[in-house]
Amino acid sequence: MKITGKLMVLVVVPLVAVVAFAGLALVSAGGQALRADRLRSLVVAGEAAGDLVSRLQAERVAAVEALVSRPAGAVDAYLQKATATDAAAARFRVAQSQLSEVPGGVQRLLDRVDGGIGQLAALRARVSSGKGAASALVFAYRILIADLVSYRESMAQAGGAPADIADRIRAAAALSRAVEFVGLQQVTALRATESEQLTPAAYQDITAARTGYAEAALTFDALAAPRWLDWLDGALTGDAVVAAQRLEDTVARIRPGARLGLDRAGWTSAMSARIEQLHQVEVRIDAELVADVTRLRDQQRLVTVVEFAAVLAAVAAVIGLALWLGRPMIRGLRRLRDTARRVASQTLPAEVARLDDHEVLGGLTPEQFADSTPAPMEVRGRDELAEVGAAFNAVHREAVRVAAEQAATRVGIAAMFESLARRGQGLTGRLTAELDRQERGEEDPDRLAQMFRLDHLAALLTRTNESLLVLGGGASARPRRQDEPVLDVLRAAQGQVEQYTRIEFGFTDDLVAIRAAAVDDLVKLLAELMDNGCSYSQAVVTVSARVLTDRMVIQIVDTGIGIDAHRLRTFNERLASDRGPLDLAAVRAMGLTVVGRLAARHRIRVELRPGRSGTIADVTVPAHVFTVDTTPRRALDTGHAPVAALTGARASEGLGAGPGSGPQRREPSAPPAAPLFQVDGPAAVPQPRLSTWPPSISMAGSGPAAADIDDTVETRLPIFEAVKGSWFVSAPASPATWPVDASGEVVTQPAEPWQMPADTGWQAAAAAAQPAVAATTSTGLPQRHPMANLVPGSVEQGGQPAAPAAEYRDPKAVAASLAAYGRGLARNSRAEAHSRTTSNV
Repeated sequence: MKITGKLMVLVVVPLVAVVAFAGLALVSAGGQALRADRLRSLVVAGEAAGDLVSRLQAERVAAVEALVSRPAGAVDAYLQKATATDAAAARFRVAQSQLSEVPGGVQRLLDRVDGGIGQLAALRARVSSGKGAASALVFAYRILIADLVSYRESMAQAGGAPADIADRIRAAAALSRAVEFVGLQQVTALRATESEQLTPAAYQDITAARTGYAEAALTFDALAAPRWLDWLDGALTGDAVVAAQRLEDTVARIRPGARLGLDRAGWTSAMSARIEQLHQVEVRIDAELVADVTRLRDQQRLVTVVEFAAVLAAVAAVIGLALWLGRPMIRGLRRLRDTARRVASQTLPAEVARLDDHEVLGGLTPEQFADSTPAPMEVRGRDELAEVGAAFNAVHREAVRVAAEQAATRVGIAAMFESLARRGQGLTGRLTAELDRQERGEEDPDRLAQMFRLDHLAALLTRTNESLLVLGGGASARPRRQDEPVLDVLRAAQGQVEQYTRIEFGFTDDLVAIRAAAVDDLVKLLAELMDNGCSYSQAVVTVSARVLTDRMVIQIVDTGIGIDAHRLRTFNERLASDRGPLDLAAVRAMGLTVVGRLAARHRIRVELRPGRSGTIADVTVPAHVFTVDTTPRRALDTGHAPVAALTGARASEGLGAGPGSGPQRREPSAPPAAPLFQVDGPAAVPQPRLSTWPPSISMAGSGPAAADIDDTVETRLPIFEAVKGSWFVSAPASPATWPVDASGEVVTQPAEPWQMPADTGWQAAAAAAQPAVAATTSTGLPQRHPMANLVPGSVEQGGQPAAPAAEYRDPKAVAASLAAYGRGLARNSRAEAHSRTTSNV
């Protein structure tokens, strides 16, 4: 069953709105129930306060009688009233303890009431001893009673009562105030009986009390319920009440200073009876108020419970309906979620990783490649979920297209780097060849040293071109045919470093040879690390190579300032990445990027770590990259290394050089690489080299004794070894064939001049420069015989070229050369087409 979004909106949204409104109503009803319960607590405490006011008024009358008239048993009667007051105060405290969230003003009233109740003990002690003043006593009771009456008046506002109940609370408080004014008249006249004269102050108190009673009665009449008025009218119609009113009128007509003439006992009895009648009405009203607020609280509770049940029912209905309607949607959303996670964690990374192979595009444009990629989400139906699935497929397609564009951009950048590297190698090769030509005929030592420095800079340029070639993903089109000793590899790397003089070799296993396929890459890798060590260190950089059980570890140690932990971690991450992004950061840190790619090509592990003072570069070479010769060796030849070792195999193989850079030579100013092989007899056996650079030349008086020097060993300086190559060949006669005279003395032979294999060619060229004229034309122009003035070796005799010597050509090298040639033709074709298009535009 398919549920569209519109149906969900029509069904679920109204139910959610109902639940929301029901929740708001529930909150409102709950708040009202809480307010009703708080109001009831206040009213219950007010009822207890009214009872306490009545007890305090009776205790006050008894105290005045005990102090003014002092009849027998007055103190005992007073103490009995005090006991009743204490019971009422205890009930008030219990009701007060049930109050919660009392406003600040009401709380201050209650605090004053508590303080006044606490002072009652002192008042009672003075009354019992008969030493208290009646005026002070009456004032203390009046303050406490006034605070209690004020609390009753504040209940309506503090409890947030409804308007009708608030009016009733104010009416009950007005009745309490009226009763207090009657009590004040009673005690004021009773105090005046002590002097049998109505003082002006007493007169003013009585007048004020009567006025206050009238105002309180009017307030009660305005706010009280009709039945409350009936209760009050009924309470004021008895004989005792009528007699009390007559006495009040009589006292009110007495002028200040006149004789009072009031019966103390009759006055007290009549006024007490009237106060009791009013108090009974007050008790009935308080009871009804408590019942009303209790009923209000119960109603609010019931409403809250009903609304809560309704909300629960609505929520249950919404949940049930949502489950019934949303199950298909939930399944669809889960399918979307699972597909999104699979695409994010597996499919899309696999597609992007597949684009690292440049052949994957296969000539397709990024748009075509993205269209050929299958959509991850199967779209079903036409509802909103189907639209989301289609949108997700569109996002996936766009991501694949962008990745394909980036891959195509990387291919273009790599091709650009490779093209620049190839061109740079060609120019560097031409520069090197020109330097070779100039060096051969140069005899000035200073100019020769300058040429050697230029030659070394050319070698550095060659290394930079090779680094660009690695960044572009290219490789040498002329693979090496034989393995090379590890020491030769280290020295070849040293020769490509600008500050090669600060590189020293430590312990190196002399039986290890690097396989031919990895020689050039390892030379580049080690050269970058050595150059980095020399750049960040002013001291000697030590290089050592040790063979372990299943690997060889080459360490390059510098004593520079070191690298902080964050940068060291960043550098190691770049070294461990075989296919990092070819961006500006990769070009700026080209050395590390090249090292990482070369290391990944042969599964070599390179790691930088802090040393005691500087940085250590650990190069871990796996076992498949090197070989270990375990055959027995003859004694080392510590004499002169033949020149052919440098000019033969090493020159032809070009150790550490890339294609297109011309013949590679060891720079004479650089440390001379040891010969690949020591030649002794007909067979060439690989031998380790333990000589150091520069060689020690012992002078007279400072070196070993003359007896220790072998004069038969030919000693040649490194500068001679670097430049002579195979051009200079001396053929001295063997000492055994030198002629001797009759006395056995050797006859001195004239030194034979140095000869070069090219001398014959130069002589032929000189002869060809002066061609022989066979005849002349009629106009006087010379005629020559065809093929008579050729330099020997340019064209073979008889027009038949000599058969070339058989040379092994590696199929991989041939394939790489042809591929490079094809790429060059394709790039030229595209460039010409682009040029024509631009010119047309």
